[in-house]
Amino acid sequence: MIDLEQVRTFVAIVEAGSFQSAADRLGIAQPTVSQHLKKLEEAVGHRLIERSRAQAIPTEGGTRFLPFARTLLRVAERAQEALTDGEFVIGASSNIGVYMLQPVAAAFRSIVPDLRRFDIRIGSNQETARRLEDSEIDIALMEWWDDRAGFDAKVWREEPIVVIVPPDHRWARRAWIDKATLMEEPLIGGEPGTGTARLLQDRLGIDIAALKSGLQLGSTEAVKQAVRAGLGVSVALESAVREEIASGVLVAPRLRSARLTKPLYSIVPSHAPPGSPARKFAAFLPAAAA
Repeated sequence: MIDLEQVRTFVAIVEAGSFQSAADRLGIAQPTVSQHLKKLEEAVGHRLIERSRAQAIPTEGGTRFLPFARTLLRVAERAQEALTDGEFVIGASSNIGVYMLQPVAAAFRSIVPDLRRFDIRIGSNQETARRLEDSEIDIALMEWWDDRAGFDAKVWREEPIVVIVPPDHRWARRAWIDKATLMEEPLIGGEPGTGTARLLQDRLGIDIAALKSGLQLGSTEAVKQAVRAGLGVSVALESAVREEIASGVLVAPRLRSARLTKPLYSIVPSHAPPGSPARKFAAFLPAAAA
């Protein structure tokens, strides 16, 4: 069995850099720190810390164990919060969390006044899925889902996808473009793992391998700036570029014979009770997004 206090001590040693500093941080004696680490190493069957007079650093095994140790502590904290003050935590992928979630979350809070603690954690789609599996969040809002066991997923919104170009681009004054035209320009990529490339393949029949790959920037904000600078074109959730299109700094030419939409998912652990905040929020989402 892995003891959480021993895990907490191990993390403190790594973060503080020495046994004495870890002891000061935890408010315990230095020999107790050493004892905690020794018992943890015995429990996991690996040496976790290289000891020296000057510094304590994780071994190769300790480095591999560290992210799991931190996850164990986060999950333990969430479990305690669930029993005490009823914190409700929403996890959202970056585009949803930045451009869509706040008004919906505010409306939900207004109709559930007994929700004492409320938090939103924004990250990549992969990070949000990991947080859901590790019980760090109560519900996930994501741009894809892979139907893994133990979770209930529903589409709560179909969000339009638009092509974006700068106002001086040759496409900006065209009434429409087709998929062949779209493949002429380098396509700037945003956050990986959003499923946009597969959407283009499934809905438009575009061969992903034939697309001209542009910059891969990791976020929609960076993509918008790159498109404005003339570094290529891109596709984005309409909600993420609505203000730029309205102000004229970006233009969204229409795709011929196609209105692309991306399904957005709400995912709740299957064991969540019907009256839980996660279930209530999942039921609230479709009407709020309408």
